[in-house]
Amino acid sequence: MTSSIGFIGLGRMGLPMAQNLLDADFPLAVFNRTASRADTLRQNGARWANSPRELAAQSDIVISIIADDAALRAIALGEDGILAGLKPDGIHVDMSTVSPDVTKELAPLYHDRGAHFVASPVFGRPEAAAAAKLWICPAGAAAAIDRCRPAFEVMGQGVIVVGEEPHLANVLKLVGNFFVIAGIETLSEALTLAEKGGLQNETVLELIRALLPVPLFQGYGSRIAKQEFVPAGFALALGLKDVGLMQKLAKDVVAPLPLADLADNHLRAAFARGRGDLDWGALATVLREMAGLPSGAPE
Repeated sequence: MTSSIGFIGLGRMGLPMAQNLLDADFPLAVFNRTASRADTLRQNGARWANSPRELAAQSDIVISIIADDAALRAIALGEDGILAGLKPDGIHVDMSTVSPDVTKELAPLYHDRGAHFVASPVFGRPEAAAAAKLWICPAGAAAAIDRCRPAFEVMGQGVIVVGEEPHLANVLKLVGNFFVIAGIETLSEALTLAEKGGLQNETVLELIRALLPVPLFQGYGSRIAKQEFVPAGFALALGLKDVGLMQKLAKDVVAPLPLADLADNHLRAAFARGRGDLDWGALATVLREMAGLPSGAPE
């Protein structure tokens, strides 16, 4: 029997993920703070819920992908929250990039109610979400993850099970995003150095294709070289939030993270210049300005 799905968070990632579930004939209910974001899904057969609690009451599995810890607490807790409406043995799968701390706070509350909290962040940009090519990284009770697999399989290209402690999925997401921001910092510095040294961008991109044939370096290398920061696959303001989460985790576990500190300074400088809505590859605009080049940021 196909599980009924409730979906919360219809942003640039969530909307195509929910559409893929609907296309795969999952019974789908949706909730979003801005109701108009659900119009297309509702026209295609999704049901609207007036609150997270109402959505949870009619769903076997609730999936959320929202902005931050505060937003997760807001939809999960309280009189109109998911936890108040979730069925016995129901599952809340949160696919957001949030701190391990908030998952440690929420998971026992679900357990005490006879329900399950699964942290399952994803890797991939909006175009990967639309193409069902996300990498999905769940952690939680094995039986709950198994019940979610059919939904995961229509949203992603693969599942990396992290373990039974939900917060470890959040740790993995921060580690993965650290790889990304460290790559962006590296590419930004390298391409700035190359331009100042008289090289053409295409020559550097050809070297990247030869030596670093992976999506991270090829995708961001091309975007930074071509100064393609709109539309934002991942907004710089959210990237700044994620780096803050990395830094807090590093402090909590007493691990050095100097590259994150460096990227944080450059992201903050870009944010202060009004570039928070650009793709987080726009970190490069600050490096260019420091080198005396035009920023490349859109007017």
